Amino acid sequence: MADRQLAEAVGRWEYDLLGDELPWDAWEGEHELGAELTGWLVRHAPARLGSQGAPEELLHRVRLLGLTGEARWEDPHWPGYRY
Repeated sequence: MADRQLAEAVGRWEYDLLGDELPWDAWEGEHELGAELTGWLVRHAPARLGSQGAPEELLHRVRLLGLTGEARWEDPHWPGYRY
């Protein structure tokens, strides 16, 4: 159940996270919270998402969270979002 909820959350959050934004409003510490969330997702989410049969696209988007700058935007799996 938790892994399925994680897959749903990542699916909803990936647009904001790839734009280096939190997927919710925060009063303070947005950068730190975003870095912590992104780091956790990059380290732990791929195995959990894979166990739920998550689409390859979603797994690539989580991987992209671990990249910065041009490495992220020039990756062949970048979804083409414009921010």
